[in-house]
Amino acid sequence: MEPLVGGSPETSMSPETVTTALETETNDRILTFIRPTDTGNVKANSTSGPSSSNSSAADLIACSEDLLTEIFLRLPVISLIQLTSVSKQWNLFIKSSSFCLLRNPNPDPPSGLFFEGWDARYKYHYVPLDFGNLVNRPPFTTLRFDSGSIKILQSCNGLLLCANDFQKYYVYNPTTNRFTTLPQLNNFNPDGICCMTLAFDSSKSSHYKVVCNYMYRVMMIEIYSSESGKWKISNESTDDLVDLDRGVYGHNAIHWMSFPNRLVYLKLDSEQLHYIDIDTPDTTVYGTILDEFLAESREGMLLVVRCCRFRRLNVYEIKKDYSEWSIKYHVDLEEVIRVYPSMLTRLGLHFMVQSLVLGGREEDSFIVLELPGKLIQYKFVVNTISQLRDFTTESRRCVHGGFFPKTIFQLSDFTRENRRFINGSCFHFIPSLAGV
Repeated sequence: MEPLVGGSPETSMSPETVTTALETETNDRILTFIRPTDTGNVKANSTSGPSSSNSSAADLIACSEDLLTEIFLRLPVISLIQLTSVSKQWNLFIKSSSFCLLRNPNPDPPSGLFFEGWDARYKYHYVPLDFGNLVNRPPFTTLRFDSGSIKILQSCNGLLLCANDFQKYYVYNPTTNRFTTLPQLNNFNPDGICCMTLAFDSSKSSHYKVVCNYMYRVMMIEIYSSESGKWKISNESTDDLVDLDRGVYGHNAIHWMSFPNRLVYLKLDSEQLHYIDIDTPDTTVYGTILDEFLAESREGMLLVVRCCRFRRLNVYEIKKDYSEWSIKYHVDLEEVIRVYPSMLTRLGLHFMVQSLVLGGREEDSFIVLELPGKLIQYKFVVNTISQLRDFTTESRRCVHGGFFPKTIFQLSDFTRENRRFINGSCFHFIPSLAGV
């Protein structure tokens, strides 16, 4: 596990800054207990009077893991990262696997998105979401580990799976600014193509797995475990119809879409592949689904299907036992079209689903849509739209970028620019204490 060059969130905050951060999250009484200047001078302040009782309380908390646990569990992850610089004891305690499991009984919702940028290859824009998080500045814009530029391949519950141009793969925690380099596959082929998927659930384990699909005479699967630090060749293999670039982790399985209208999933405990037909009204009435989006839900997996004929998205859910599909949401896009009429062209609706987030309450659920040159958040239950980012001004500065931009902001008609419409890539940022 290695830190990135340029400093990390752990060392960027002074004790005074930590104290200020705590004051916004808890009350003054607790603030005086855990102020670093108090805990560092307990013996010096052991005289009689009020300072003596305060020092005794600070000493009690500093030495009691139970009390520290009760306090730290009430703080956001970003504040906990800042507190790791207070003392060696707190640093070890906060980063311990036992505390991390207590802190994340359920994965937090994303507090932001990393969106692949216009102005340079492998540059990422940080787009905050409205969860009241403490991250006001981008954790990074570009990544450089040991060699070459780094591309994000996938995000999973606070960790990022990344790769450079030389087929080296990394798992990176942007909150702690730590990364690890994955070892070579057992059947490594420098000229081959690997499709990697990250699997991590902090509520179940402090360890993660990476599933790799590649061609070695036949399509093969290898599974990496952070617990063993090794790749293991699986007895299973996928067929050529599986969309291996878009694997999604959920409920201890990796899920892929397969043509035509099949869901393929690999159970990580048994390491067995399963195939299930997608039996929904969209497949029955309209035939093959050509544009879809997979996401995890609390009860199973969600499948978002574009239904442009009716200008809506249909969101289906399949339970954890994969028994049946049911409709969960009809997301009406008419309000979005009214606010952003340029997404409607003679060729249909121009948008991409970049994220689907289910809130603690139904009215907090939303989707993130990429429109021409914009990212918007649509809370479809309460029918509210918020613009997260406008890339129009940024795109004008990169006319000599040497590559096709990720989105084209002029899509009012079928012009030469419109033919270069390529969807961008968004990755969730979830503050996490997970080790890599």
